[in-house]
Order: sequence, then structure tokens, then C-alpha cells
Amino acid sequence: MSLVRRLWISVVVAMGVVLAGAFAISLFTARSYFEQQLQAQSGDGAVSLALSMSQQSKDVATSELLVAALFDGGHYRLIRFTDAAGRVLVERTQPDHADGVPGWLLQLLPMSVRPGQAMVSDGWRQAGKVTVEAARGYAYRSLWRGMLQLGSLMLAIGIFWALGVSALLRWVRRPLEDMAEQAEAIGAGQFRVLEEPKVLELRSMARALNHMSDRVRSLFAEQAGRIAALRDEGSRDAGTGLLNRAYFSGELRRALSDADAPAEGCVGVLRVADLTVLNQAQGRARTDAWLAAVAGAVQACVAGVEEATLARLGGAEFGILLPGLRIAKGRALLEQACSAVAALDLQGDAGCGLRLHAAAVPYRRDEAPGALLARVDSALMRAEATGCLVAETEREQGGFVAPGEGEWRALLDAALARHEFVLTDYPVLADDGRLVHRECMLRLPQAGAASVLTAGQFMPAAVRVGLASACDLEAVRLGIARLAETGDPIAINVAPRSLIEPGFLERLDVLLAGAGAAAARISVEVSERGLDAQLAGLEGLAEVLARHGAQLGIEHFGRQLAALPRLYALRLAYLKLDGSFVAGLDDNVGHQRLVKAIVDVARGLGVVVYAEQVHSAAEWAAAVSLGVGGMTGPEASRRMGG
Repeated sequence: MSLVRRLWISVVVAMGVVLAGAFAISLFTARSYFEQQLQAQSGDGAVSLALSMSQQSKDVATSELLVAALFDGGHYRLIRFTDAAGRVLVERTQPDHADGVPGWLLQLLPMSVRPGQAMVSDGWRQAGKVTVEAARGYAYRSLWRGMLQLGSLMLAIGIFWALGVSALLRWVRRPLEDMAEQAEAIGAGQFRVLEEPKVLELRSMARALNHMSDRVRSLFAEQAGRIAALRDEGSRDAGTGLLNRAYFSGELRRALSDADAPAEGCVGVLRVADLTVLNQAQGRARTDAWLAAVAGAVQACVAGVEEATLARLGGAEFGILLPGLRIAKGRALLEQACSAVAALDLQGDAGCGLRLHAAAVPYRRDEAPGALLARVDSALMRAEATGCLVAETEREQGGFVAPGEGEWRALLDAALARHEFVLTDYPVLADDGRLVHRECMLRLPQAGAASVLTAGQFMPAAVRVGLASACDLEAVRLGIARLAETGDPIAINVAPRSLIEPGFLERLDVLLAGAGAAAARISVEVSERGLDAQLAGLEGLAEVLARHGAQLGIEHFGRQLAALPRLYALRLAYLKLDGSFVAGLDDNVGHQRLVKAIVDVARGLGVVVYAEQVHSAAEWAAAVSLGVGGMTGPEASRRMGG
């Protein structure tokens, strides 16, 4: 029983005891009063009758007349006149009825009335004695009416008192409930401020809760800031603010190995050949400022390119990774960057005739990173020899020629209508090797060809033609069908764009409802890269998944670190750390500190952290030592196969 209910009951009981006591005292007081009045009436009647009889003749007829006159004019049960010897000369009696009064009242409140007596004299001689007893029926009827009126008044007072106490307790309970909700919200990562209640005793408690909410929010902000600082320390160049070589290598490895990444793209490198001459001529401080300006100019050129990665590889060498871009567009972007840097050279008054060399090469997924970088170096050497930008010609892409927008729409519409999509899966293993779930990826077999289109090839087109949500729903449908065949939990990727498309969440709700109890073995993952700062659509997805017992996960995590408390408030089950932070984790101390900080914060929120794109046993061991709960990638597939 709640404290408020106990308080309410105790107040009501106390109020009932007080009212019942007051009622009882009033009844006994009224009975005593009526007894006194009846006693006085009996005595006064006896004295009055005796006086009248003493002044009249003492014959029986006159005595009967006087007794009858008193008996008929008052409320008496008995009037008796006896002579000096005790013989009854005149007596008048009547039943003592209390009409309309319940019998239990007569038994509960009996009235004891002594008869009034007076002596009748005849001169100096005693002629007799008069005995008068008042009737109690009238007193009982008056007592009963008073009891009803008093009871009604007490009941009304009790009802109004109970209502008043209830209203008061509700008034007190409302801020208590608000404070309880605030405490739960703090536990869920929502740091709202409560308006201080008017109840003086609760005001200090509300103030303390508000202070705690602000403090916890500040702690989360500080933790997010420290993690962001660690991320920048381990992945950014201090002089220019761009990403560093280690992070660029990790992104390149992910682009070449991630099945959901675009199947092709290009890599560009821009190098200032005479940095040493510039450093000697202008000094280190001005050279560093000029390099920062170069970084800003190149960054402005690639700002509008989706998924582009710009990094300082060392000295005055800058690398650009452009997933999904053909070599022609990559060359044009690199030429634009060279022009922007050359303009900075002229404005900087360097007077050194700086030379810029640039090269761009295309790549395909599954190409070895070392072989690709060797091709980049070879193209850059040719650029240094010729003094112009060198771009390799695009190689044959395995027989697949990307169609135009209209052809993509027709291709995807037909595949959806005929249910031609299939799922392939990759294991996610716990740190001890147990299977966590199978991460299912959507694939589209090519008609008349042995190859299969990956999500990295057709999903960008699906987003452009408005079919991304339909493809995601098809993946969920296939995943539910797979659950009927196997007991392994599955995770299905959903594009962030689908979350804000009309009708997607409603159709997802219907699919999960149809899965029944099996929906609890489904995890839905959303890539952090496609989410905006407001996490648009994610709250609605979390509500749908929670309704069916499914889990919510975030993949490719590592950029929106400040959003971690908000993600926890959406009942986030796990997050998958972006492969860029996992590449070379066993050797990169900066990334180790970053991963450790993310794991610590996530563990405090009850969120499991998995690592993506784990390629080696050394990376696996490093991730386990940092508290990562599970792995995915080539190493996980090898261990699962073994």
C-alpha cells in the first residue's frame, strides 16, 4: 500500500473517530438534558397539583377533577393521589409510547426519571401525597429528531472533510509523482527541469532533483566532450583539423571490404612538392597557417560530396576518398581542389613557385588496400614527372554497367514485385565466440548473370527513386521468413531515409505483428551516418520495436557521440563501432583510448558495444581487452567457419 493511501486512510479514520466521538458525546449530553427536564417537569407538576389540592376541599370528586385537569393538559405517564394512610384515592395513567422512535434507541439510551412527589395539607394536618411521573415519549421523539439532524450534519461534515483531504493529498501527490517521473527520466537519459512545487516541504526535494538532473546532464556532456576530444586526438591532424592518415587508412579498408559500401569509387591525392622551400622562406608558423588554409580550401571543394573522406596523409600531402564516384567526377573534383590551392599560393605571397601534383585512381570493392595505394603512388609519381594531374582510366567493373535512374526504377520495381531479393548474412560473435545474431544484408541477383548486386550498389539508386523503404520492408519480410527456418537471432539494416518516409513505420508494425513471438529475435539497425542531429524518425522506430519486443541498434557509430544519452532514452540495445576506429586498433593508442571511453559510457547506460570490420586476431584481442562485447567482420566469419 502506498504511503499516500496510508496517510489518506489514517486521516479518514482519525476524522471518523473524532466525528463519532463528537456525535456520541452530543447524544449523551442530549439524553442527560432530557432526563433533567423530565425530572423538573415531574417535580413541578407534583408541587403545582399538591398546592391546588391543598386549597380546595378534600373530597374525592374535587381531587379527581384537579388530577384530570393536570393529566389532560400535560405529558405525564402517571398521576396518583394517596391519603395519609397510603390508600390510592385518585390515579390516572397512560402508556409511555415513543411513536416513530426505533426500539434500539430506547435500549441504547434509556432515560431514568424519578417521579415527583409533594404533600397535600388540610390546614395544619397532612391530607395526602401526590406522585407525578412525566412521560418520556416526547423526549425520545425530540432526541431521535435531534439525532437525525446531528447525524446528517456530521455526515455532511465528514464527506466535505474527506473530499478536502483527498484534494489536499492529490495536490501533494502531484509534485511527488512529477519528481518520481523526473527521477525515472534521469535514469533514462532525459534531463528535464521540474518546476518547484508550492508545497514547502517538497520544494527542497524538487530543487535537489533539478540540481541532480543538471549535474548528470553536465557529466554526460563532459563525457561526450572527452570522448570527442579523444576521437579528434586519435583521428585528426592537429595542424589542419583534417582526419589523419590512420583514420584515412581505416576508411579505405572499410570501403574496400564492407559489403554494404558502394561497390566502386576513386581515391585522389594532392601533394605540394615544395613545402620545404616554403618553410625555409616563410617560417614554420606562416607555413602551418598556409597548410590550414589549404586544408580549408580542399574541404570546401568536397563538402557537397556524400561519404567523402578528406585527410592529411603527412607533410603537404592530402588524400581524398570518394566512395561511389566515377573517376571522371573524381578528376573534376581534384582539378577544382588544385585550382583552389593554387589561388591560395598566389594570395600567400610565397614567391617560391610552389608546384602541385595530383593523382586519382578508381577502385572496386574487395581490392587489396596495399595494391590500391601502390597504384595511387604510381599515378602520383607520373604526375610529378609530367607536372599535370594524372587520372587512371576506369577499369572494367565485373560486367555490371550501372543503369540510369529510369532503368534503376524499373529494375527495382520488378524485383520487388517478383520478390527476387535474397538475404545473405554475416555472424556477429560475442567476445567469447558465442553467436549474438546474424547480420542480414539484402542482395539482388542479376538476371542471366552469375553476379549479385549488393546493397551498396542498388540502395543509393533506391533512395533516389523513392524505393528505399520498400526494399527495407522486403528485407524485414525475408528476415521473418528466415526466423521460421532457423533459431538464430537476426539483425536487419534499415536506411535512415526510410524512417521518415510516410507509411514505413506502420507497415513495419504490421510485419512485426505478423511475426508474433519471433519478433523478439529481430534487431533493426540504423546507420549513424544517415541520421541527422535530431535523430529524425528514430523515436518512432523505437516505439514500434518496443511494442513487439524487437531490439534497436546503431551501426557505423562514432561521429555523433553527444547523442548517446538520447539514444539510450530510446531504449537502444547495442551499437556497432565504426570500422574506421577498429582498423589497426592493436597498434593505435589514440583509437584505443577512444574505444575505451565509448565502452565505459555505453556500459554505464546499459548499452552493449560491438566492433565492426575486425580483420585480424590482434584487433579482436585488443577490442576484447577494451571491453567491447562482440565483433563482426572477416575475423568473426573465420572463427564462425572454424
